[in-house]
Amino acid sequence: MAHCLQIVKTKSNMITRTETLYRLSILATVLLFMVGCKTLQTSTGAKVAPFKGTIVYDVEVINNSDEQQTKSKKDLYGTEMSLTVFKNGDLQRKYTTSSIDGYGIQYVDIENQTVIEKYNNSDSLFVHKAAIQNRNKLYDLRTTNEKQTVLDYELKDVSIGAEDIARNYEKTYLTVRYWYSDQLKVDKAVYDNVNDDLWSYFMNKSDGSLFLKMEIDYFTHKVVYTAKEILSGEYDKSTKELLEIAPRIED
Repeated sequence: MAHCLQIVKTKSNMITRTETLYRLSILATVLLFMVGCKTLQTSTGAKVAPFKGTIVYDVEVINNSDEQQTKSKKDLYGTEMSLTVFKNGDLQRKYTTSSIDGYGIQYVDIENQTVIEKYNNSDSLFVHKAAIQNRNKLYDLRTTNEKQTVLDYELKDVSIGAEDIARNYEKTYLTVRYWYSDQLKVDKAVYDNVNDDLWSYFMNKSDGSLFLKMEIDYFTHKVVYTAKEILSGEYDKSTKELLEIAPRIED
């Protein structure tokens, strides 16, 4: 009888361990699902999923001075730019129609906290730390009551005056107007140390909202980005241009 009781106890312990392992497995699955389905909150309290995919923008260069300068700036920026947010938080800006003298790609590598830039006229990649600031915010600009709507999204804005400090020997002043909808958000904490183009600043001021329109006014010329297409879940990483074997010039 004692032997039979011992067998029953052993089987009972095995069932208990099996049930425990099963429950732990279910809990782990639920936790992974919750992490994968993280939601963000809009200003109205609504829940939205973090945006992942590509936003395509029209790029317009507006002349404030001589015609020749405008032409050179149009060659630099092109007429279209796409911003891709990858699943791991990496960012890619790709200027698809710029000339041989223009911008090619800017890639923010979150894991390595670096910014990689590629110009069309060079095979080299220019790399610097994402935490390095190339602009200083100087003051807030007064916002207007004029309503801005892009792709049926009603926009809010963050507007500042800034100083370009990329070239220490020459001061360049500019204004930046960043229009956004909090329906298109990312996890702003991912970009706490990405100071390039004041990205962390705008992420915090907009609570992680991506811009649907941005205007950068250098006073001699103005560059305006306006979203024309939102491609959720679509990615086009420019692996060919960002090959690891490409020569790198690091700041």
